[in-house]
Amino acid sequence: MIGRRGFLQGLGAGAVVAACGSGSSPQGSRTLDGGALDGGVAGGGLPPQRILVVVNIDGGNDWLQMMQPTAGANRTAYEAKRPTLGTPVSDLVDLGSGVGLSRDFTGMDALHAAGKVAWVAGIGMNNPNLSHFISIDLWGQGATSPNGTGWLGRFADAAFDATGDVLRGLTVTSDLPVMLKGAARSFVSITGGSGYVYPSYLRANAVGAPWDAALLQAGFGSAVNATSGDAASGDGYAAGASSGALFLAAQKGFGTGGTLPARTPSVLYPGDPGYPVMKKEDPTLSLTNALSPQLKLVAQMIASGLPAEVYFCRLSGWDTHANELRDHPNLQRALGGSLAAFHEDLASIPSGGGTAQDRVMVLGYSEFGRRVAENRGGTDHGTAGLAFCLGNAVKGGLYGAYPDLGSLDANGNMKFTTDFRSLYATVLDRWLDQATSTTDRLLGTAYPRLGFL
Repeated sequence: MIGRRGFLQGLGAGAVVAACGSGSSPQGSRTLDGGALDGGVAGGGLPPQRILVVVNIDGGNDWLQMMQPTAGANRTAYEAKRPTLGTPVSDLVDLGSGVGLSRDFTGMDALHAAGKVAWVAGIGMNNPNLSHFISIDLWGQGATSPNGTGWLGRFADAAFDATGDVLRGLTVTSDLPVMLKGAARSFVSITGGSGYVYPSYLRANAVGAPWDAALLQAGFGSAVNATSGDAASGDGYAAGASSGALFLAAQKGFGTGGTLPARTPSVLYPGDPGYPVMKKEDPTLSLTNALSPQLKLVAQMIASGLPAEVYFCRLSGWDTHANELRDHPNLQRALGGSLAAFHEDLASIPSGGGTAQDRVMVLGYSEFGRRVAENRGGTDHGTAGLAFCLGNAVKGGLYGAYPDLGSLDANGNMKFTTDFRSLYATVLDRWLDQATSTTDRLLGTAYPRLGFL
């Protein structure tokens, strides 16, 4: 078994997430109509060595059930179009400015009250597509001229050391969505203690320079006993093979007393024995725990000192054409409960003078929203959606503008109010620390930045 020191030495540039001061404290909350687009730079107080955790809300989230209008013309239009699905205003958490949050979105009301959630309501794109697959790819590409790569994949191309930093972008899903594909670099999949998959396998053994699939496969299989010296030899292939082999060796003991020790979460997550299940509508309904294991694994990898800057997770099931009154509250509880538990759990992971909670920001998004008018039991594919960022460094509030539910397009869908690439540009600039010119190049042109960082 490769020792922890050898494992970390073999990871290449930026390998050790070691003692790093938090450099941040929770920022004050912002009023719901106090944060819009801006073109400035991020304020002080952001922590060093930041981590982005992306949560894909897969299936087209009907966010109008999460964040409903509570007053005015929007509420009138909402009640007219959703006579069955609509929630009474008295059952919502008042966020001010005519907006209320569903109480089923477990834990998010408290995080909002603490100023830790930035909501981007009405986020979308010109010429949207209502196909799940095409829309997922459009969100993933995030470019004016798509070329088969994703915005985070292109970030990896620009920011990650091509010969050594093989673990700086991780997905805990078993697939590799286009969002994570670069021209020369792609993310690595780790789905569990023995779930390591090297990039060449994820990309059907067809990866671009500097990786050679055959050489990496040979090195990956034979270099389990490679030393850290191989990674430092200057040979890119040897460095890649050695890093992969070292991580494979570490994974063999993951959670069983090996080099990456087991970790017990400091709080209960949805699905854990004793976690409260709010069976409000249906006493037979079980709370899905599909996201909890992913976030627990991310917390464990952060606690173990892996050098990842970006993690990707997914919670599926949001395609609520029917049974929405049953299924959507359950999904909200699973999503909100998992995020709230993860955020609290991070506070128990020391990180220099602070905790991992100071260093992590979560970005949640879905490929589209749903139609404003309900159908017989659910809602059909729509356009503008809801995205959010959660973290200590976030300036909480509502950014952009809530769509006008009385002014829909010809298909009865909302008109988007914020381009989704403004969100990406803000995250690239102000959280992933890219130069403005680099961000604009990665996205194809300049987009207005949002003011939550």
